[in-house]
Amino acid sequence: MQLTGRFVVSISSIISTSVTANAKEAIPERVDGYFTTQDILSAIIEPKLNKIVKDQYGREMFVNPMKVNEVYFMDKLKSTKGKDTYEGWIELDMFIMVGERKPDENFKMDRVVLKIDAPNIGGTAPHLISDEIEGIQVELAKYYKHK
Repeated sequence: MQLTGRFVVSISSIISTSVTANAKEAIPERVDGYFTTQDILSAIIEPKLNKIVKDQYGREMFVNPMKVNEVYFMDKLKSTKGKDTYEGWIELDMFIMVGERKPDENFKMDRVVLKIDAPNIGGTAPHLISDEIEGIQVELAKYYKHK
């Protein structure tokens, strides 16, 4: 069966009219803005990244992710009781701007490599289809301070 463009437009206008009429109160307030993939990734890792920088400098610092250099998929063979399995994770290599919270402080550009692991990343892990974001672990792999 082949649908024509006219038929699809007619159905979509009927559906959109009935949905709009019934859902006016359910529409959340829209916030205008533009978010890149890097912005979304930064929002996910920001709490852990702030803690890592605090641990590196021994005090609370201003942290601003600047540029993702590379993203690697890592895979490692793991043998347990004669059974071989693969363990997988993602390493995120990025530059971050770090400085004091004072406006006149000179900022430094540090480089950090984060290990991001989640139950459905790589190896022999089951790839789960879910709308829940749970079990994501972000940890420090390497940290390079600006000198």
